[in-house]
Amino acid sequence: MEDFIYQLAKEILSDLRLDKMLINISEKIKNYIGAERASLFIYDQEHNTLNSVVILADSKTLKNVQIPVTKESIAGYTAISGKILNIKNVHDFDELYRIDRQLRYHSPWLYIPEVKTESMISVPITKDGKILGVFQAINKKGGFTKEDEKKLKKLVPLIAIALDRALSLNQLEMLRSIERTILDNVMEGIALIDLNFRIKEVNSSFIEMLGFRFSENELKNRNIFELIPSLKYYEKNFNFVIDNNISEEIPMEIIRIKVIPINWECLHRKDIKYLALIFNFPRG
Repeated sequence: MEDFIYQLAKEILSDLRLDKMLINISEKIKNYIGAERASLFIYDQEHNTLNSVVILADSKTLKNVQIPVTKESIAGYTAISGKILNIKNVHDFDELYRIDRQLRYHSPWLYIPEVKTESMISVPITKDGKILGVFQAINKKGGFTKEDEKKLKKLVPLIAIALDRALSLNQLEMLRSIERTILDNVMEGIALIDLNFRIKEVNSSFIEMLGFRFSENELKNRNIFELIPSLKYYEKNFNFVIDNNISEEIPMEIIRIKVIPINWECLHRKDIKYLALIFNFPRG
């Protein structure tokens, strides 16, 4: 068990992209407990749904699956109740009725015609009392056992950490995409430089300001003073911003430049990490 947990942790850390991670975890655990198929769902609080991807066996392509979090689905009931469901036959109405009168079978495997679901184990994935998702596996010869339940319970904390990290990274990627979209749609040229005056990020307006002579990749890590030599005369203004942690405006002949300190707070310590340069320049 410990060796499998170690191997699963290595697999998770190798790729935290959501789609890839959902499939990797599902495949590893499916093989470990001897199931035919498995799926890991992420809980979407905003829409109150469980979302995942399944692999279509005929084409090996991915299909997005969304299940409502209600008692009318096994995955939804698992999320609501916070209990492991170990079901011998998902089509046995009496077995489902004994768990809850509203419980019904609603499965992602309905999207895969060649898969006929019989037995199922459904496990809530929680962290600090909060539901993050649901793991489901189907069709084990002889049905899923109490031992399978114990194994999956031990794996829940690891899966929860993986989901939490992947969701956080996904959120950061989304914010990054939003930031990039905004930057590329403002009129001013913007360059983010480090405290050694080397360019880290630019927007499309800054590239346009330079006459499209450089690509974004060609600009990265270039010294801003080497790229725009006239800025070297204002190095004292840049140092003033760094030393005093306040913005400064530099009026040049044609361009006005605002230098803004970007603070980075870590372990209760706040330092200036970057300078944002906003170039207001004439157009037309």
